[in-house]
Amino acid sequence: MTQSADAIVIGAGVIGAAVALELARKGYQTVCIDKNPAAGYGSTSSSSACVRAHYSSRDSVAVAYEGFAFWKDCENYLGAPDERGLARYVNCGTVLLKSDDQQYRKSLEHYRALGVPFEDWDTGTLLSRVPYYDAHRFWPPSRPADDSFWETPTTELDGAVFTPDSGYVSDPALATHNLQRAAEAAGARFLLRRTVVEVRSGSRVQGSPSTAASASTPRWWSTWPARTPLWSTRWPASSPA
Repeated sequence: MTQSADAIVIGAGVIGAAVALELARKGYQTVCIDKNPAAGYGSTSSSSACVRAHYSSRDSVAVAYEGFAFWKDCENYLGAPDERGLARYVNCGTVLLKSDDQQYRKSLEHYRALGVPFEDWDTGTLLSRVPYYDAHRFWPPSRPADDSFWETPTTELDGAVFTPDSGYVSDPALATHNLQRAAEAAGARFLLRRTVVEVRSGSRVQGSPSTAASASTPRWWSTWPARTPLWSTRWPASSPA
């Protein structure tokens, strides 16, 4: 059966499901394809589900910071019921240690430029707020086979950076299912147990054949915002045509 869509999202993890939701809400006829039996079944299900803003690039920090507001108000953002219930956002904040590689300075630079709320902790504040942390400086990295690995460190870290708006999601797979239901309510379709085996393109994407999922078929991940025929798509008997 040949079907068509304005946009095909390959991969129904938390990112793919969120992209499908936003595309559908903007009026695009959207299809999300995944070889797994459920949305959020792949790497998303094994995610730590940490919602943080400490990234090294400004764009990543900006996108993550914007996401805080959506997670805090996820029920209203989704605007659709889910028979499994809704995942919960735990707004506990996150601690970024001031490690000797100095990577935290990149995040601080972007925090200041973008207005991300944060607290700059010294070592004493770190130990008073999170007393179970070991603030000793384990640097440089070493392997258990190295004698230095077993040496007791004598100096401490300079502290940490705390972002109060960050946290974690109680169940990343459920959160993805929530996004799927919201996307479907907006008109998106999800094709599960289907693997994309080829992307046909000329001046634009012309087709994306898919087959029933198997271990021998390759996996493609991307988003194709074009009027795209879904050639050779095999619909499961239980799915609506």
